[in-house]
Amino acid sequence: MQFRHRRHEEVEEGESFYVSMTDLMVGVVFIFIIMLAYLALNFHKTTENLTSAKDAQTTALLQVADQLQPVQAGIQVDHKNHVVCVPGQVLVDQGATDTAQHCFAYTAQTAKESSQNRSQLEAAADNAAFMTSVGHDLDQDKIVSNANIDNGTLTFNAADLFDADTANLSANGRNIAAKVAQTLSAKLPCYADGAPRNACEATGKMSVVNVVASASFNAFTPEGRARQALALERSVTFHDALIQAQPVLGRLKNGPNGPALLQVVSVGQSVENGDNSQTLSIQFHMDQ
Repeated sequence: MQFRHRRHEEVEEGESFYVSMTDLMVGVVFIFIIMLAYLALNFHKTTENLTSAKDAQTTALLQVADQLQPVQAGIQVDHKNHVVCVPGQVLVDQGATDTAQHCFAYTAQTAKESSQNRSQLEAAADNAAFMTSVGHDLDQDKIVSNANIDNGTLTFNAADLFDADTANLSANGRNIAAKVAQTLSAKLPCYADGAPRNACEATGKMSVVNVVASASFNAFTPEGRARQALALERSVTFHDALIQAQPVLGRLKNGPNGPALLQVVSVGQSVENGDNSQTLSIQFHMDQ
């Protein structure tokens, strides 16, 4: 008897019906990225609309008006009284009729206000450029200071300039005053009158440069009042040191017949538990 050997057939199984955890996570992340991109675009559009609004009412309305569409309409505008009138037909739903005219009051910027805004922006840009240049030069000289381009202030710690509890400049303070004076004497004549303008590209004008000593003290104690007087004395000392190092700074004026550009200011804040901390700043104010 012959036995036939039955060939064993191999069966290949198809892919599992179950999705692997890796594939599942890739899909979830992909959906999340799409949602994040949509939210980012929507946020950018909403932010742009709100920040471009000129008044509070417009800002509030733009938060709910999400289906604004351009419409061709013959509107009438009273620029003097700030009134705009639109045909009623453009305000009703499709199929409805409105032959009346609807008028609304609006806020508008006058030519004078527009000019003032442009002047403020130009002054801020000039001040930022000036402060950036001054801060860079002092960094090169390794002078420790804080040049704030937003408010045009150059700030020093009073302890780095003066001997303790006195208005006498320390050796380091005299060095800082000399370096600051050298930097300002090279730049300020371009923004003021009273000295030659050599190779100046600046078009703005400084209205005043204040040497400001700021102090925190308790005005209800003799010690606190003495700290306030010391702050004023220190601002005068630093002012005089700048002019002594670079006399041209003392000749700069706000206008041909204006007052001296470099001035002295003392600012103090009385607090019950004042820490007697003091800073000395130079504030640069650009004409607007």
